[in-house]
Amino acid sequence: MEKLTITDIAKLAGVSTATVSNYLNHNFNKMSPKTRAHLAKIINDTNYRPNSVARDLAKSENKTIGVSIADITNPFTAPVLSGISEVCDQYGYKMIFTNADNDPNNEVNNILRLRSENVTGFIIDSVNPDNPIYKSLSNDFTVMVDRQSVVTSFDTIVTDNTSSVQAMTQKMLDAGYDELYFVSWPLDKVSTRIKRYRGFLSATGYDDDSHLITVPHRGEQRLYEVFQEKIDEVMENRGDKKIGFFTMNARVFLRLLRAMQHNNYTYPTDYGVATYEEFDWMTVMRPGISCIRQDSRRIGTDAAKLLKKKLETKEGGVPTTHIIPTTLIIRDSF
Repeated sequence: MEKLTITDIAKLAGVSTATVSNYLNHNFNKMSPKTRAHLAKIINDTNYRPNSVARDLAKSENKTIGVSIADITNPFTAPVLSGISEVCDQYGYKMIFTNADNDPNNEVNNILRLRSENVTGFIIDSVNPDNPIYKSLSNDFTVMVDRQSVVTSFDTIVTDNTSSVQAMTQKMLDAGYDELYFVSWPLDKVSTRIKRYRGFLSATGYDDDSHLITVPHRGEQRLYEVFQEKIDEVMENRGDKKIGFFTMNARVFLRLLRAMQHNNYTYPTDYGVATYEEFDWMTVMRPGISCIRQDSRRIGTDAAKLLKKKLETKEGGVPTTHIIPTTLIIRDSF
C-alpha cells in the first residue's frame, strides 16, 4: 500500500490539513478534545508516520540544506564538503549533496531535485554560475563557492585568485626566469581560471595569449597529443632562456609533469614550475613544489555559517563576494 500523506489523514478525519499539521506539531490551543481524540485514533489505526521534511516545513524548522557540487572527482571538493558537514553537525542541520559531473544539464536537474526535496537553503559549487536555473533562487537562502557569476546574485565564497597568482608569478620573475607560461584547463568563461590568468598577465605584462597553454579537461586522445606537442615545441625552442610554468591547479600540474617526463625533462633543471593549490603529496616530492595554499575546508565552513545566518535572519541582504586569503609556499621547484 502507498504511504499515507497528511492530505489522506485530513480526508479520513474530515478536517483540514492545517488541523492535522497542528496536531502533529502539538499545537492544541484551538483544537477541541474531541477532534484531538479523533485524530489520535485515525493516526494510530492507520499507523501513519509523518514525513520528516514535511513536518519540519510545517513547523518552519526545516534544517536540511542542499549542496550542488560541480565535480566530485575534483580534489578541491572533499575538504569543502568536509567543512560544510562540520558546521551542519555542529548546528543540527542535515545535508543532501549532488554531483553534476561538470555537466550543466546535470546541474539543472540536481537543483530541481534538491528543490523537490524541500531543502531550506543551497550551497552551490557551480558548473555554470550564470545558468538561468539560478534565477529561480534567492540570495536569502543561497551561497555560492569557488566560481563566480558575471553579475553577483548570491553571496560567494572565493579565494584571492588574481592577487595570489600575480604574487607567485612575480616570485618566479624575481628568480630570473626569462619566459613564463600559464597552463590551464580551457578558460571557457570559468571565473577561477580567468581570474588566475589575469594575475599571471598582470605580473608578466604579456598583452596576448601567446603564453597561455590549454590542457584538455576531457576529450579525444588527439587533444592530449596537441598539448604534448605544444609543450615539446616550447621546450625545444627555449634556447638559453630560463623558462617556467605556472599551472592553474594541481590536476593541471600533474598533466604538465607527465608531458615533461615524456622527454625526460626535469624541474628545476630544465624548467621551473609553481601551481595553485597544495596537497599533501606535494610535500614529499623532491624537489618540493612551490604552490599557492588555499584553505578549501574554510571555504566550506564559511559558506555553511553564512547560510545558517541567512536562514535564521530570513534575509540575505546585498550579495557580496567574500574573499579568503591564501598563502604562498615557496619550495625548490623554481
